[in-house]
Amino acid sequence: MPRASVILPVYNNAAFVLDAIHSILVQTYSDFELIIIDDGSTDGSDFLISQISDPRVIKIFHCTNQGVIATLNEGLNKATGEYILRMDSDDISTPDRLDVQISFMDQNPLIDVCGAAFTTSSGGVMKVNPASHDEIKTWLLFHCCMCHPAIIIRNSMIHRLGIQYDSNYPHAEDYELWNRLASQVQMANLPINLLYYRQHNGQVSNQHKAIQDATARRIRQRQFSQMGLELSDEENQIMLDILEFKINPYDYNSYVKAAGFANWVLSQNSKYLVYNQELLNMAFSRCISHLPY
Repeated sequence: MPRASVILPVYNNAAFVLDAIHSILVQTYSDFELIIIDDGSTDGSDFLISQISDPRVIKIFHCTNQGVIATLNEGLNKATGEYILRMDSDDISTPDRLDVQISFMDQNPLIDVCGAAFTTSSGGVMKVNPASHDEIKTWLLFHCCMCHPAIIIRNSMIHRLGIQYDSNYPHAEDYELWNRLASQVQMANLPINLLYYRQHNGQVSNQHKAIQDATARRIRQRQFSQMGLELSDEENQIMLDILEFKINPYDYNSYVKAAGFANWVLSQNSKYLVYNQELLNMAFSRCISHLPY
């Protein structure tokens, strides 16, 4: 039985999929299985996958497209390794990714989910996400601060909690999952670049942005509900302006609305203690002041 299982769903990514697969097969850590699930590709991706002969590769081909959430859940069910790692078919893992993340998980048995920093394949600046669990949990109220294709998860946690991706949250299934897990397990992000994240027009965030934004709003509302808050359309827009760093500090009305909203949420959180109060205050302050983490 391999120590790690890498889940790689594929749908119509013939231009990039072999680079993604190769980046896993040349890892410095070799005790893994690579589960490639082609979800009914029509652009020749399935043919390219079929030519791979590495014995560590498990190939699954769907006759028709079932969607990424069903495909990911199939991968979770097929994985036999102690650790499960995610990989996207248009990204590239650094050669030491598995080595670094598995070593970290071995040394930190209380951590069940671990992400990492990443850069864009076009040579962008390294994106470092919040490192500690409380920081991650707090920032998840604002946006997804766990890079999905750079994740490692303990398989034991998947089975212990019966974890599956939720099909009710299309195109933001990972954001929903991290928010759900943040109150049940410990999470971390490594400040080490372990992934080259490719940006292109075919990405979900480009093709399905409206659905993704609507789903993210529902996820955030679920989190606000834990603090006894039900946001109106106006309040949702204020929250969006805050998290997208759109508050103009020189516009008195805009600033007062944002500050008032933040104080309202902080007041409620002080009663329910869903988030670390100091970190939540810091997150609001940084967003309103245009200071990303």
